[in-house]
Amino acid sequence: MENMVFLVTIPKGPLYHCCKKIQESLWKEYDLGMDMLPEIHLTIDAFHYESLEELEKIKMALHEIISKVDPFEIRANGFGYIPHPHNCITLHIVKTEELKNVYTLIHQEMKEKGFKVRDFCPEEIVFHITLAGIHGRGWSEEESIEAFNKMRDFKLKEMALVNELELWYPELDPEKKLISRMMLETE
Repeated sequence: MENMVFLVTIPKGPLYHCCKKIQESLWKEYDLGMDMLPEIHLTIDAFHYESLEELEKIKMALHEIISKVDPFEIRANGFGYIPHPHNCITLHIVKTEELKNVYTLIHQEMKEKGFKVRDFCPEEIVFHITLAGIHGRGWSEEESIEAFNKMRDFKLKEMALVNELELWYPELDPEKKLISRMMLETE
């Protein structure tokens, strides 16, 4: 059986707080469920594994690769929409040269080490923070388009410093999702 784990970062400061307020507002207005909101995060990459032994190797390889990564900034620039069947409202994260280089380093080195990575090349990947649409009550395409149209012209332009990455299982429960945390340190 093949599984996936995700390398993510949780933005800090104003970017996180803006995302959280927007997420809570969307979930409340459209009654998407409030028992456990998904953690605000930016997925950097994802890796397939077949056994716990392979997962441990992924974790060790990531620690080695990430030791070469300095803290970096991410910058939001408006909202996006991923259409049916996902019906997701997202916050667009600018693919700066710095973010693209971090992604390329991790993606290529994991691939070279023989791990199965997602099939996005650096030019294709679109970085975003999902605010609504994956978890909770399945909302209709009409609802999601209505929600997106309400916010599409609002230009949220916040930045956040990324100084740690986390490896997650695809779980909502914070007690069950964290596999490993990796700090980014300036040399």
